[in-house]
Amino acid sequence: MLSLTVVAMRIVSEDRKDIEFRKRIVPAACVFMPEHIISIIADHADDGLDEDKETMGLLIGRFFRDDNGTYAIIDGIATAGLIADSSKVRFEKETMEDLFDQLVLKEDQCVVGWYHSHLDVGCFMSPTDISTQKGIFGDECGFALVIDPVRKELDVFDNDPDGPKHVDMVIIDND
Repeated sequence: MLSLTVVAMRIVSEDRKDIEFRKRIVPAACVFMPEHIISIIADHADDGLDEDKETMGLLIGRFFRDDNGTYAIIDGIATAGLIADSSKVRFEKETMEDLFDQLVLKEDQCVVGWYHSHLDVGCFMSPTDISTQKGIFGDECGFALVIDPVRKELDVFDNDPDGPKHVDMVIIDND
């Protein structure tokens, strides 16, 4: 069932226009995310932890490029019903319509990444995570945020052809 989900998400993320050139405010950072979005993701991961289940969702935002490459500004998330346990998670087939209803994107928005939780194993990209990342984004730019609510860790990875690599994230103040 994951393959149906991955194919559907790839369609959403591949419909990109020319990426606007905009110099980033922190040259080394690849992801910029408001604090309230991180709080929503952390709350979702904590809710999953209460049930001993991983969580996941999509990161919505905009891609930009500058002399250092492509980066993303995230301004929303989307998630739906999940089938999960302590080491696996996927969207429920029956709730995919709900997920896509949340993806009524503004003209310049797209799926820029996805997030998921790990329970007390730290933040890394497992072989399944790497496969999911490639399924969503192919060889295009995309980011994976991994959160471990037990260890209180969060990390972000890119879609590098040689395997996912840690990227720097800037937390944007809500004010």
